Order: sequence, then C-alpha cells, then structure tokens
Amino acid sequence: MFKIIKLFLLTIAGALLVSLLKDRPEILAGILLCVLGVHLFIVWRRRRNPWVVAEECFYLITFGVLGYLTEAWGTTHGHWTYGFLPAGHSVPYWVPVAWSIAAMLLGKAESYVERSTWHGSRHPALFRIGCIYLLGMAMPLTGESICIAFGVWEYHWPLKILGVPLLALILISYAHLVFSLVRAGGAAWRERQATLET
Repeated sequence: MFKIIKLFLLTIAGALLVSLLKDRPEILAGILLCVLGVHLFIVWRRRRNPWVVAEECFYLITFGVLGYLTEAWGTTHGHWTYGFLPAGHSVPYWVPVAWSIAAMLLGKAESYVERSTWHGSRHPALFRIGCIYLLGMAMPLTGESICIAFGVWEYHWPLKILGVPLLALILISYAHLVFSLVRAGGAAWRERQATLET
C-alpha cells in the first residue's frame, strides 16, 4: 500500500512541476526527459540486460507517440485546449514525455497490484484488473485536476469531476489498462523465450 501512496505523491509532484513550468515547455520537456533517463538507468542497474532496457524504451516511445496522437486529436477537434501552447503546435513539447511517464507510473502500480497478496495467496484476476482500472482513473484524476486548477489545460466536455470529464477518465483508464495488458504480454513473451532458451 505504501508503494501506491508513493506513486500518488509522485503524480502530485509531476502535476505541480508541469503547472509551475507550463509557460516554459522546452525546459519542462527537458526535465521530464531527464526523469525518463533516470528511470531507464534504474532499469539497467536492476536488470543489467540491454534487451530489458530496449523493451522499456519501446514501451515509453510507443506510449508517448500514442499520447501525442491522442492529444493532437483532442486539441484539433476542440475537446480540450492548452493554456500555453507554442505557436504552430497543437500539443506542447512536454506532453508525449508526460504520457510516457504516466504509463511508467501506472505500470509500476500494476506491478504492485500483481505482486500483492491476501493471506498468502494472490488476489483473483478480476480483482487485480479492477484495481488496475481504478488506479488508471484515480492517478490521472489526481494529476489532471491539479493541472486544470493551475490553468495548464481545460476540457470542453460535460460531466466533470474536479475539472476532469467522466468520459476522459474512462478513456484514460481504458488506455492505461491496454498499456498494462501490452506490458503483461511483453513480460509473458520474455518469460516464454527464457524458458525456451534453457
């Protein structure tokens, strides 16, 4: 449970950083890229396997590209607007990196849920998926509500909870659940390959 609280605190810290540097997108993107660099270094230190680092890079880049495409779609169709947008851009520079970091944090949350036990046994699969889905709503709600309060962006959809539309929360949670399943599939494939090699 402490690890999940730590992830929420990191989400709050990230939202405050984005809110404070919203009018300096290049600096914010640089800081967020440094965060990803530290994450990749930690992955390398723990595993000492270049393939694991390459796989993590693939996930981070994939989630960043999907985030960019999602954000570009939303801003060009008027579903939300950014308070500080560089001229000629539909999405600030830092947004794809922020999506990668969000996917990384939710991946850690999913890992904690997967490893959690109740009286010595793993939780049922449906319970774990439900927890991952709820965390995929609660963590973005926490971060986005802070950014919205500081004027980083604004949604133009109805039925808002702390400034975040219910539809956006459902879609964000679904996207992160898909990210989680993609990660789980990659991990299962890696484990299968390791057993075939031995």
